[in-house]
Amino acid sequence: MAKRTNYLQLALDLRRGSWLIDDPEPLLPVVNAFLTKQSIPVVQLDDFQVSEFQLSSGGEARKSKGTQDPHVVVIPIHGTMTKYETCESYGTVDIAERMAEYIADSSVIGFVLDFDSGGGAANSVPPLVNAIKQARAAGKPVIAHCDACFSAAYWTASQCDAVFMDNEQSEVGSIGAFAQFLDDREDKRTGFKVITVYAPQSTEKNRAYREALDGKPEALQQELKELVDLFHAAVISGRPRLQKEAPGVLSGGKFGVDRAVELGLADGRASLQQCVENVFIRTEYK
Repeated sequence: MAKRTNYLQLALDLRRGSWLIDDPEPLLPVVNAFLTKQSIPVVQLDDFQVSEFQLSSGGEARKSKGTQDPHVVVIPIHGTMTKYETCESYGTVDIAERMAEYIADSSVIGFVLDFDSGGGAANSVPPLVNAIKQARAAGKPVIAHCDACFSAAYWTASQCDAVFMDNEQSEVGSIGAFAQFLDDREDKRTGFKVITVYAPQSTEKNRAYREALDGKPEALQQELKELVDLFHAAVISGRPRLQKEAPGVLSGGKFGVDRAVELGLADGRASLQQCVENVFIRTEYK
């Protein structure tokens, strides 16, 4: 059954959440519509589609459906990542729940996460990372197949058994975070100002946001630093060959296939089918 996209949740997340995304500008119209009380369109979200692959007698991965023979499940991570259903894509909570069902299925031997994403909300990362850990703990390899894989998407991909890039135009990276918000203290249409009063006991409440509005970004920078410290630690742990001191690697650079492999951000170039076959090989020789 198709589901309705939750634009209200998206607007709230954009307004108050922390984001790890390569290009946030396409999302800003939703925030603006929410803040200015304009109507936000509601669209239908198609059913979440996964693909299942079996290995042919010739050793090639071929699509199958509803099989009870050993097979690999390909899960799409496309578009902006959010924790809940929104932004015309499924939330990572829903994707993780679906993965848990497949992990419990003895006929599923492993997964390929198919990334084509600029990243998204910081809180979208833990559900998928936990699902990846559960799959690997169950002895089911998880491979990342990447076209565009940036920021929060790369954080997730780095926790897989291997990262492969699809083609000569594929890119990975953009490891970092930034804050972007609207100063809505005055409504330019009406001239009305928003007056906010805090209790005297609440000096730390929203302090970073309030100080940034007043031209003092240090507290907000510290919050972002703590988030990026977690990001760096996860990537360094997940990618043992990472050349973390190389320019751009941990400071937001984006890299094509050859350079990404050289820097330890990726393990090579492989098509989706080859990634599926890699899972079968890992299962056979684990």
